[in-house]
Formats: sequence, structure tokens, C-alpha cells
Amino acid sequence: MQPLPEDRPACSAPPTSRRISFPVRRIRHAALAAVLLGAAFGSSLAQAAPPIPAVQIGYGVDSKHDVQKIEAAFLWDSGFAWGNPQGWLLDLQWEVNVARWHSTSSNNPRNPWEFGVAPVVRLAWKRYSWVPFLELSLGLRLMSETRSSDDHIYSTAFQFSEYGGLGVAFGKDQQFAVGYRYQHISNGGIKEPNPGTGFSTVYLRYRF
Repeated sequence: MQPLPEDRPACSAPPTSRRISFPVRRIRHAALAAVLLGAAFGSSLAQAAPPIPAVQIGYGVDSKHDVQKIEAAFLWDSGFAWGNPQGWLLDLQWEVNVARWHSTSSNNPRNPWEFGVAPVVRLAWKRYSWVPFLELSLGLRLMSETRSSDDHIYSTAFQFSEYGGLGVAFGKDQQFAVGYRYQHISNGGIKEPNPGTGFSTVYLRYRF
């Protein structure tokens, strides 16, 4: 009599890959970029600038959703910098801001407030009196309403903000700066609808 084959464990289904959510993926990419930039400028910590505060005013437009905004921000140096203070310098700043949105939609327009806090990574070429720079930021926003109109509903008061921009600092000790940012605001898929809001913003900054 032929023996029965041994019971074999059932084949488990191959693990399914889980898609990385929007904010986690962006945080990972930003962290990797910061590490690579830090490595490029060497491991030594540069002599950072003192924590001198700056104020900023800006005007932004999202033509897709018929929204404009006026914003004011307060920035200061974190004390951390990498690179050459007379050449390429990568530094970290902190920013808090408040903005008032103005909807030009004809479908039940609202004018919410935006409150935010974020770290800002800046790469500057500090060899000359005119200092060009690039900026990258990923932060948090709190909105006073969850829509700017019935055509633009973003579901949650809590939002993520990310922006990239460029500018130039000038004047005595580079006290003044003008720049451009593209800012994307969304809830990262926490709740639908989540159309996102994209602002093209120009700003003027004064450092004390």
C-alpha cells in the first residue's frame, strides 16, 4: 500500500506591496536630498550665521481654483549650516507664516485664513554681494475653512505644504531679498476630495 504524501503547508500569497503615502514619500525624498547635499559639502559644520530674524510679505495666485492670497512670514536662522560661508552654503531656517486667501469664484466664494510652520533648506552662492539661492520646504498648514468656494473643497483643515523656489539677496549684508516660490498645499490623501492648491508666489524679504 503506497503511503499517503505528507501534508504540505499551503502556499502563502506573495506579499502585496503597499504604496507609500504622499507625505511619507516626499519626506523620504527630501531627507535623502539633504543627506546627499550635506555629503557633497563635506561633513564639517560651517560657521553658521547668528539667528538674525527676517520678515517677508508675498502675493500668490492659484488661477486653476480662482484663489489669490496675501501672506506675511517671520523667519530666523536655525544655527546649522554646511559648506563655505564665502562660497556654496547650505543652511536651515525656520519659518512661521499667516496668509489670507481671497476667492474670485462666483460659486459661494470664501476667504479662509492659512497658518503655517515649516523648516526651510536653502542653498546659496555667497561669493558676491548679490547672493542667488534656492529654497526647499516641507511643512504643516492649518486652514480656517475647508473650502475656498463650492468648486474648490479640500476636506480637512489640516494640510501639508511643500514648496520650491529661487531668489536673490542684495544690499548691505544681504538685508533684502526677492524671490519666487511654487507652493503645493494638500491633505496628502487623508480625506477626499483633495484637489490640492498650487500657488505661484512672489515675495520681498527684509533681514534685520
